[in-house]
Amino acid sequence: MRRNRKKQAFHLDIAPVNLIDLLLVLLIFFITTTSFLQLKVIELSLPSAKNTKTSYEKDMTFVVSIKESCDIYFEKKSTDLTNLSSLLKEKYAANKKSNFQIAADKETPHRCFIDVLDVFRANEIENISILTKRRK
Repeated sequence: MRRNRKKQAFHLDIAPVNLIDLLLVLLIFFITTTSFLQLKVIELSLPSAKNTKTSYEKDMTFVVSIKESCDIYFEKKSTDLTNLSSLLKEKYAANKKSNFQIAADKETPHRCFIDVLDVFRANEIENISILTKRRK
């Protein structure tokens, strides 16, 4: 004998309040675990000068930054003097009209600046500019 049972309709009831709670928990999780974007910016306090009118082509200009602790950066990437020499040689060999800029913090020891200039001189690079900020 068969029993005739009606199939019960499956009805899922989702409470929106629970979804909001879940959304808030996920939001808090992602905010706390996400590493925020940290721009690679080298903080320098440049010395000032009266004449600052110079223009350069963007793809042919390379910046060597020197922090006050004598840390050297080439195009915002940390390097040392020997590696800087090979990087400069490579960029200069690719295009002899390349411009190189030295951005030294105003508190940088003079010897660090001279060390970087010696690297340029050793590679026979003379297209060098020194970055400053406009004097008010």
